[in-house]
Amino acid sequence: MNNKIIAATLITLISCAFATGYIIHNSISSNQTPQITPTPTSTQTPIDLRVFIAASLTNVVANMTKAFETANNCNLIVNSAGSSTLHTQITSGSPCDVFMSADQKWNTQLNNSKLTLNNNFTTFTTNSLIVILTPGNPKGITSLADLTKPGVKVILGDPSIPVGSYTNTTCWKIDSIWGNPSSPQYIRNGSYINFNNTLHRNVVSYELTVESVVSKVSMNLGTADAGIVFASDGVYGSLTGSQAQFVSIPASVNTRGTYGINVMANSAQADLAVKFNNFWLSSQGQTLLTQFGFNS
Repeated sequence: MNNKIIAATLITLISCAFATGYIIHNSISSNQTPQITPTPTSTQTPIDLRVFIAASLTNVVANMTKAFETANNCNLIVNSAGSSTLHTQITSGSPCDVFMSADQKWNTQLNNSKLTLNNNFTTFTTNSLIVILTPGNPKGITSLADLTKPGVKVILGDPSIPVGSYTNTTCWKIDSIWGNPSSPQYIRNGSYINFNNTLHRNVVSYELTVESVVSKVSMNLGTADAGIVFASDGVYGSLTGSQAQFVSIPASVNTRGTYGINVMANSAQADLAVKFNNFWLSSQGQTLLTQFGFNS
C-alpha cells in the first residue's frame, strides 16, 4: 500500500516538473526577453580634460564645471592665464584639449599652424571694457578724463594680453574722437586732448592677466586708484557684492573683443572636448555667458 502511495506521488511530481518546464520555455520563446540584473562593476576612473581658458573666463567656467564633470564622468583640469601666455604654452607642447581665448587672433594662429581639430575654430562670445575703481573711490574719479589727472595711479593689462590690447585701441579712439578738435564728437573743454599719452604717464603697472588688474585695484592698498578691465568683471563684481566701483565706457569709444574656442587636433579626448566646446555654443552656454556679463 505504501509503495502505491509513493509511486503516485512521484508521478505527480514529474508531471509538475514537465508543466513548469513548458511554462518557462514558452515565456522565453514568445519574444519576452528576460530582465537580467547587471553585475555591479567598479566605477570607471573619470577622464581628464585639459582646458586652457583666458583669465576673464575663470568665473563663468567655474560655474559650470561641477555639472559638466558629473554629466560626463570627467575632471576638468583648468589652466587660466592670459591668452597670449596660453598660446605660447600650447605651441611649446603643453597638453591641451580645448583652448578658449579672449582674442580670436590666437585661435587663428593655432589654426594656421594646423593645430586645431578639423582646422577650425569658432567665435563664441564678446566682451567690452569698463573702468574699475578702488573701494571708496578716494580720488573721486567719475569719468575717463579723471584717469589723466596728476597723482592718479592706474593699472592696465599688458599690451600682449587681450584686455591690454583692447585698452590701447580704446585710448586711441578717445584721442581721435573726443580729443580731436576736427571730430564731430570732440569734447570742447579739451580734457581728452592727448589722452593716450597722458593716461599712460599715470600707469604704475602693466599686468599679465585681467584678474591681476581686478585684484590689485580691489585690494585698496593705496597702490592703485583705477584700472581698465572687462565689462564681465564689473558684472561679476555686482553678483558677488564687491566693494570696488565701476565707471562705464561709452560704446562710441569702447572696444568689443571677440572670443574664440577650438578643440586641439592632438587631443586624446576629442569626443569629450567637442562636447565641452559645443556647450558654449548652445543656448544654455550663451545664457550663462550673458549672466556673467559677456555677449556685450
